[in-house]
Order: sequence, then structure tokens, then C-alpha cells
Amino acid sequence: MPEFDMDALLTASVAAKYAGVTTAAVCNWAARGILPVATDEHGKEIRDGRGRPRYRLLDVAKAERRTHERARQMAERITRRAPSDLAA
Repeated sequence: MPEFDMDALLTASVAAKYAGVTTAAVCNWAARGILPVATDEHGKEIRDGRGRPRYRLLDVAKAERRTHERARQMAERITRRAPSDLAA
């Protein structure tokens, strides 16, 4: 089994590949505060030369699990209805 560097700094697109989601999903996680931008030892956000954020693999895994679990919980709450019950 391969070893993963959980502190590895990833772009949004690479993070998306690890999490099995789209790059837009990763950006949405960050915008919603689910996925923090990686910070250095002084608390400053880590960004590339063009200002794009970097994310730690561990944080990506946590965000994926959180959103996956939330989606599962929402799906469990959905009540199946007969088509006749849906007519207005």
C-alpha cells in the first residue's frame, strides 16, 4: 500500500483528482469554508506565484469525508413518494 504525504500541498485540480470530484467542487468547498487554504508556520496562506491557493492532502480528505457524509445523511432523509402524491 503506498504511503501518502498528508502535508503535501496540492492545487485545486490535483486535490479534485484525489477526492474524486471536480475542481469546481474543491473551489466550492474552499468558498464555503469546508476546505482551508494551507498555511505556513506563521499562519500565512500558502499560494503559488499567481495567487492560487494550495491545499493540504489531509484537509482535502477531511472535506471529502464531510461532504460525502452530509450527502448520505440528506439522501436518507428523502421520503419516496408515489407519483400520484406529487401531482399538484
